[in-house]
Amino acid sequence: MSWVLGIDTSSVDLGAGLFKGDTAIASYSRFIRNSHAEHIAHTVDMLLKINKVDPSEINRLAVTIGPGSFTGLRIGLAFAKGFCFGNPDALILPVSSLEVMAYAAQRSSARILTAIDARNDEVFLASFRFSQEKLIRLTDDSVCSIEEFRELVKPDDLVITDTMGYSRSTAFDFLKQHPWFYPVEKFPVQRGLFCSLRGSQALNEPQLWKKHSDILPRYLRMSSAQVKLKEKCL
Repeated sequence: MSWVLGIDTSSVDLGAGLFKGDTAIASYSRFIRNSHAEHIAHTVDMLLKINKVDPSEINRLAVTIGPGSFTGLRIGLAFAKGFCFGNPDALILPVSSLEVMAYAAQRSSARILTAIDARNDEVFLASFRFSQEKLIRLTDDSVCSIEEFRELVKPDDLVITDTMGYSRSTAFDFLKQHPWFYPVEKFPVQRGLFCSLRGSQALNEPQLWKKHSDILPRYLRMSSAQVKLKEKCL
């Protein structure tokens, strides 16, 4: 029975989860804000030791690839690739950060909107729905303006948002009176666990798993630094 390690570094939390086959074994989530690099190795080591799992037993990793924190995503992917290096049987499942957030609403039958503050009056957005306990993607991950996002939200939608630790964010203020509004700052999401859950569900879908050398982050757009550099070069 395969072990699946889940890793999420897409936001200000560091999340790790562990499944054995289709059984959840452990979950760890910690608010570390911009210090993923200092904690990720220790976190995974602790998770495996507590559950008496040797690193060589892990040959399936589910890792968030974005959208989200540019630095955080690079750190998570670099760790995952290093963890798999030297193990020819190890494979990685690339998982959307927005999809992982949607798993927090797995008991809901409503349409689920997950959104991340992308700054510059934009949000990263995707929509999902659960059907017979399976998460169904309704739209691809995308970038849209806050106004476009506002128009998409319907009264019956369940909305999960993440401001990426930006305390002055106003991107989701218009949702404060929405009856099914769940900001992760108030309703924490076990993203590492849900990442490993997604990996567990994909164990019988070999076409979804990739070699570590084939995994790239999915930012959806350039970073602010890249935009400024591009403007200087024009």
